[in-house]
Amino acid sequence: MSETEDKSKAEEKSERIWDKIGRPFPKWKRQILERTRPHKTLHYWVNKAFEELLAIRIIRFIVQLSAFLVLFYAGIVFVLGYDPLIGTVLGGIGWLIPIFGYIPLPFDMPQGSAQGTGIGYFDMIQFMGQQGIFPYIAVGVILVVPILVGRSFCGWICPFGFVQDLFALTPIRKRYPSKKWDERLKSIKYVILFVVLFLVAWLGTWTFLGAIGVINPVLAENFRAAVTTPFATAFWATINPSGVFFVILPYLYLNGVVSPILTAWNPPFIAWGFPMYIRLGFLIVILLMALFMMRPYCRYICPTGALMGLVGQFSFLTVSRSATECLGPTCDSPRCKQACPVGIDVMAKPFGPIHDSECILCLDCVAKCGHDSVKVEYG
Repeated sequence: MSETEDKSKAEEKSERIWDKIGRPFPKWKRQILERTRPHKTLHYWVNKAFEELLAIRIIRFIVQLSAFLVLFYAGIVFVLGYDPLIGTVLGGIGWLIPIFGYIPLPFDMPQGSAQGTGIGYFDMIQFMGQQGIFPYIAVGVILVVPILVGRSFCGWICPFGFVQDLFALTPIRKRYPSKKWDERLKSIKYVILFVVLFLVAWLGTWTFLGAIGVINPVLAENFRAAVTTPFATAFWATINPSGVFFVILPYLYLNGVVSPILTAWNPPFIAWGFPMYIRLGFLIVILLMALFMMRPYCRYICPTGALMGLVGQFSFLTVSRSATECLGPTCDSPRCKQACPVGIDVMAKPFGPIHDSECILCLDCVAKCGHDSVKVEYG
């Protein structure tokens, strides 16, 4: 017997799998064992869950669902007996209403939601700015919160983001535009942000100057009335699909009419007329897109997230890619970039903290990295 044959037999013997009583398994039995056993043991699935950090995704879903129920009082209405539609308030939670009503929240929370308790900071900036009042608290929120925790509220709390995540759970194959077009479409939300802030500042300046008598107050009020007639109390709120989903539809469904809280809105945009069908059509398009791609509204349209992202680039809380553990282009399972709901190519980013205005800190890239090279860092 040659030396080569002896070596091959020794290698084969070292690779054998032995059963409980010491008998060797042949190669064909070992292949069957490797293919079938993992799918039959609970131990395998438990290990797989922790290896892929499914616990993170489960925790995020629970947090999103809890925030959805609390913010819109669906659970409180039926469990605790509070009914915001008829004004019945339980003594233990009634004090929450005025407090949450004036706290600007760091995500897309539509103004005047049927079962909501608060208002998003971007809606508050529009509402107060158009009245000629500087929104100090809302500006403070947008300067402080993204620096501390980035856009984590978009990924973990935002109710409309949660709705999009639910639509993305369907088994429909996800399709995305090319990288070039994806970058172009992402600029839409920044254009919307600039236009809305410009209009708010322009109108707020006129209103303020009229209030202090620099210009004719009557002229300023007529100007403001002419500009805001089709745009209610906030420019973007008029067509915001989140506002339609959480404000208009609940009231129309539960009451058959619009709640008095929305009387400041222009009636043609509330009644069942042509403008309402435009708003409903916009919402339907967004929800249909959410079936075929992850978070289309967050990717391309949401001005609330755009402003959060501009500040959030300097966040202390980030996702980081390790240079010592990441295999880079040679990675055999680059699932981190495929998992990102907002289309960030994690593998193309430099090693170290990933400061990207699109990142919503959902941690899906952390959950999907098979080499534990994508981690969360603070500082």
